[in-house]
Amino acid sequence: MKKLIICLLTSALFFGTAEAARQIQFAKGKTGTSVSGKIKGDDSVDYQLRASAGQTMTVDFKGSKGAAYFNVLPPGSTGEAIFVGSSAGDHFQGVLPSDGDYILRVYLMGGAKDSGKPVNYSLKVNIKSSGKTAKAASADSGTGVAEKACLDAVAKKVGVDVSKLSVIDVKGAEAGIGVTIKVPDATAPWSCLSDKKGKVQGASFTGSEGDL
Repeated sequence: MKKLIICLLTSALFFGTAEAARQIQFAKGKTGTSVSGKIKGDDSVDYQLRASAGQTMTVDFKGSKGAAYFNVLPPGSTGEAIFVGSSAGDHFQGVLPSDGDYILRVYLMGGAKDSGKPVNYSLKVNIKSSGKTAKAASADSGTGVAEKACLDAVAKKVGVDVSKLSVIDVKGAEAGIGVTIKVPDATAPWSCLSDKKGKVQGASFTGSEGDL
């Protein structure tokens, strides 16, 4: 993950009726698999898979129409997403923040949703272990100072004790280190950019300003 990606994450909405989550399981000795299906109207389709903190999940999505998307919901989510496809695109890659069941939610928007016609889609999912916890990986990569600085910056902006915040993802590049931070009760994460010395270049809410 050499390229800095600051995802514009918005609050995840429940789109119509979702059937029981479909389980994703990898074949023995494999780290990935592909699933496909059809969706129409207000329906949404959930895929559930278990993963561990520190593992890297990669998801590539294809829909037969441009208004088909997917979100990634972390364990225990009531709708909040760590990735929102309608604003971030058809590709997700990130280090997972916690152990548990993750949901990949497929849904429609715009004309594809209103038409009521079935839309074909496919998801290619891969999960690889980093061989170390996310915290250890962060320390080894030299991003620990940037994380702390970003946590302090966001805590100051939202008026919440830094101990209540948690780092969702960290991505580094020449421009700096991007840190995605979860704030309690926020409808979307905060995004922060810092250098390795802890000089914060900016911290902002990734959802709608009206939801702050």
